[in-house]
Amino acid sequence: MASIWDRRFPVLSAGMLTTATILVALQVATPRPALASACASVADSKGLKTAVPQQGDLAEIEKALGKLTFRDNPLFADKVKAGQLPSVDKRLPAEPLVVVPYEECGKYGGTLRGLSRALESGSAEVLSWRQVNLVRLSDDLSTIVPNVAKSWTWSDDRKQITITLRKGHKWSDGAPFTADDVMFYFDDIIKNKDLHPTTRAEWMSGGKPVDAEKIDETTFKLTFAAPNPGLLHFLATGGSYFAAYAPKHHYMKYHLKYNPKAEEEAKAAGAENWVKNFHRIWSRWKDAETIPAHALTRPTLESHIIEVETNTQRRIFVANPFYFKVDTAGNQLPYIDRHHERFLNKDLQTLAILNGEVDQKAQGIDLEDYPVLKENDAKGGYVLTLPPGQTAYPVAFNITHRDPALRQIFADVRFRQAMSLAINRKEMNETLWFGLGTPAAALPLKVPFVTDADRNYMINYDPAAANKLLDDMGLKRGTDGIRLRADGKPLQLLWEYTSQFASNGAVQLVRGYWKAVGVDVNLKEITTQLTRQKALEGGADILMEWDVPFEPNLISDVQTYMPPYRPASPLFGAAWRQWSDSKGAKGEEPPAWAKRLYAIELEWRTLVPGSPRYLELGKEMVRINLDNMTIIGTVTDLPGPTVVSKKLANVREWTVQHYNYARTYPFRADQWYFAR
Repeated sequence: MASIWDRRFPVLSAGMLTTATILVALQVATPRPALASACASVADSKGLKTAVPQQGDLAEIEKALGKLTFRDNPLFADKVKAGQLPSVDKRLPAEPLVVVPYEECGKYGGTLRGLSRALESGSAEVLSWRQVNLVRLSDDLSTIVPNVAKSWTWSDDRKQITITLRKGHKWSDGAPFTADDVMFYFDDIIKNKDLHPTTRAEWMSGGKPVDAEKIDETTFKLTFAAPNPGLLHFLATGGSYFAAYAPKHHYMKYHLKYNPKAEEEAKAAGAENWVKNFHRIWSRWKDAETIPAHALTRPTLESHIIEVETNTQRRIFVANPFYFKVDTAGNQLPYIDRHHERFLNKDLQTLAILNGEVDQKAQGIDLEDYPVLKENDAKGGYVLTLPPGQTAYPVAFNITHRDPALRQIFADVRFRQAMSLAINRKEMNETLWFGLGTPAAALPLKVPFVTDADRNYMINYDPAAANKLLDDMGLKRGTDGIRLRADGKPLQLLWEYTSQFASNGAVQLVRGYWKAVGVDVNLKEITTQLTRQKALEGGADILMEWDVPFEPNLISDVQTYMPPYRPASPLFGAAWRQWSDSKGAKGEEPPAWAKRLYAIELEWRTLVPGSPRYLELGKEMVRINLDNMTIIGTVTDLPGPTVVSKKLANVREWTVQHYNYARTYPFRADQWYFAR
């Protein structure tokens, strides 16, 4: 019997969508052409069985299939011939990861075309085409499998994990990737007090930062002060965007510990100091590292590396010649030569898809776009599917607003309750999303401790109750029907939103519901980058960027369900978190309910998923957030339209479409290829 430590999570079901009229067209979508089997694949295993799903170590594969002969991408032939690159067998690790492709060992070549709104604005999907981390989530959305790491072993108490890397693994510049690069990441970046005055929560346990120890060139050990069973869940899901290593040989010259001249060299480069200079070229968010010109020299382990300097129109990546994976016939991955990401506004993105200029797109496509995309799928040469996993537009009022008058209003739970009761979710669902969603409160998804009563908490459309709550607060109506603040000014809010997180139609509807109970809202569409900047400054009235957690995400990063909910773009309470982290030395003392959430966080990180205490604290977290109406939900269980070119092969149909499942990461974009 599997231990409770190895508990698995249910696969999300798409069955809930099959009865909707709008999905009938999907039943007759043009199938991709069948491919003849020439290698062991998921479709035709040729008797191959592996210990983990859809991949194996070289020795395991060769025992079943015979010795593999490694083959190179023709893209690199000229450089190999000229002596600028070693042959493929010398570029691969001694123990490459062998990937079992979905349909067939593919063909080399082609450019995978993607879209984003702008730099740092909905680019996670394109990042997920190439990203790697120590482990990943398999496409069953439950099993954690090796990736950069070859293997790992937990101690019985889950306070210590020993991780083994692949012998001979190399960075994209050919330099060895070893445990030294992991030590550099932890000791010289994450735990360096100049670069990070406070160690990030994912590397804290029991109130102390992780201790990293090198055992040998390919082995390291992480030790925590308290059990940390959610670590691998973090690295495989939301944390997959943040690699737990860094190329020491590259960054040493920018680090004061290794280069005494780093400070003066940073100033000569135009930076204020070496710390600012280091953060300019290194980022925890791996997508950001590809933006500066420095990216052209920075090595990576990802499947593709930046090829030309990024600008505001596009990013171009080329296959990494030192990528560490091969298929079951010995062909080095990736198959696709290049990734091309264009930056276009919403209207131009839709037009590009309709014109057949996009090979894969999901992030940023709204369900409202489904009819026009479905009507033109033949013309655009793509298949359109609707995997589940989306939640529509949760909103939060800035309880810690820097404007005292607004803070007083927003901090009164009656106001937040009134704003929830004023929303007609049923009408939103029917008008915007064809009735495919479910009205619900803002809650973690697919967790065992959320009840139907929780989902239905204060989501009924009741403008009379909303008006009474606002009246009880003393917010009297003016002659024009708009309520007045304590200072006599009209209660008029500014909702600065980005199309990455809300459609214009949705915010217009909500604005109307709120105006009907006397709260006026001005709407202004701005960029994602600007909304994040305003969130950090603390002056935004209404915020929306919340990554609704699924259970694996909540296990590994419980901070997503407590203030400030998203540190990079806080909903509210950033100063509360600072107070908690500094034990009262900095920031602002939070209310008792927030203090309780922070206490739950410390214990939660030590708990066995599924244990009685885990369920007990999960229920308490839910109750605290609901009672305080921290985030107002609208509609959940929505499908996420996903476009895939009919030319693209080895693409498994998504079983979930969400940032917190790392977008395409579980579905192995490095083995996609163009069949025609």
